[in-house]
Amino acid sequence: MPPRDPYLTRVNRALKELGCGVAIEVAPSGKRLRLRSTLPFPDGSWKQRRITTPITYPAGLEQARKLAEELGRDIELHRMGLDPFPFDRWFDEPKTSVGARGGAAAGDAISGAEAIRRTEQWWTVQRRRGVSASVSWATDYASPLKPLLSLQQIDLKVLKALVESKAVGSRNRRRASIATVAVARAIELGPDAVQTLKELGKGYTPQKDAAPRELPSDSVIVEVIDALPADWQWVAGVCATYGTRPHEALMKAHVQANGLVAVEGGKTGARQGLPLPKIWIERWSLQHTRLPMINLDRDHRTVGAQLGVALRRFGAPFQAYDLRHAWAVRAIHNPQISPSLAAKSLGHSLMVHTSLYQRWFDSASMASLVAQM
Repeated sequence: MPPRDPYLTRVNRALKELGCGVAIEVAPSGKRLRLRSTLPFPDGSWKQRRITTPITYPAGLEQARKLAEELGRDIELHRMGLDPFPFDRWFDEPKTSVGARGGAAAGDAISGAEAIRRTEQWWTVQRRRGVSASVSWATDYASPLKPLLSLQQIDLKVLKALVESKAVGSRNRRRASIATVAVARAIELGPDAVQTLKELGKGYTPQKDAAPRELPSDSVIVEVIDALPADWQWVAGVCATYGTRPHEALMKAHVQANGLVAVEGGKTGARQGLPLPKIWIERWSLQHTRLPMINLDRDHRTVGAQLGVALRRFGAPFQAYDLRHAWAVRAIHNPQISPSLAAKSLGHSLMVHTSLYQRWFDSASMASLVAQM
C-alpha cells in the first residue's frame, strides 16, 4: 500500500461534506482505486462492500471521485424509495466505468509468481490481525499454490482448476480452496470469486474416522513412557496424562502445582487441562518441565511431529496422537468427567468432541445400560 495520500484524504472529506456515503481507497496492489460504502443487496440487507475499479492511482483520482458521487446518488435514491438500486451496473460483470467484481483490468495480467507474492503479503497482514499461529504459510498456502508458479496469468478459471484437481471431500481439496481464496482476495478477484472457491472446498470433515480403531491400553502406554529418556518422557507423559497435542506439550504446556496443565495458546487458544489419571503426574515428575534439545522455532506441525519420530525411534507400538485419543476415551468412561468438561480440557468444542468420539460414547452408553439390566 502507498503511504497516506493527503489529496485522497481531502477528496474523501469533500465527499463526506456533500453527504455522499462513499469513500475512495487505494487497492492493496497500490495500482488501482476502489470504492467503499454500505450497499444494498437483493435480499434487502445492507452490508459494507468494496467495489474495485479499473481506474489507476494516482492519475485517476478525479475520475474515481465522479464515480463515487454516482454511486452515492444511486444509494440515496434507493434509500429514499425513489429508484431501485442498479445492481447490474455495480455488481455484475465489469463495465467501462467500474469493475464491480474486481479482478485484473485488461492488460493488467498477473503471473503465478506475482500472485503468490501478493498473497504472502496479504497473509502476513492477516496473521498480524490474529490468524492462528498454528497456520503455516509454507504448509497451508505455499505448498498447495506451487502449481501456479509456472503460469503466466492467474484468473478465477485457473484457481478453480487447481481446487478441482483435488479429490472431492479430501483434506487436500479443502487446503487448496483456502489457499486459492487467499489468492483471490490478494489480487482482488472480488467477492463472487471468493465465494465460488469457498464452495469448491466444502465437503471435508476433519473429524471423520479420526479416532483410531485400536488404542494402546494404559499398561502399554506406561511401559513405553517409562522406557523413554527423561526429556521425551516428560513430553509423552504430558500428552498421555492431559491429552495435549504434541506441539502443545513441546511449546505451550506447563504443569501447575495444583495438578492442572496450563496450555498457553496453541491451536485453539489458552486453556487448562485435567490429569487422567492423576498418579501419572508423580510417576513421570511432570511438574518439573524437561524438554528435548530440538529446534522449537518452527511451525507447530513440524515441531509436534518430532514426538512421533521419537516414539518410533524407541519402538513404541502406537502413534503420538493416540495418547490424546486414549485420554479422551478414558474420560468417556469416567463418570466424574462430563463430555463438556472433557472437551474443554482437550481444547475443542463439545460438537467436535462428541462427533470425533461418537462410537466411543455409544460403546460406553451400551456398557452402562447392560450393567443396569
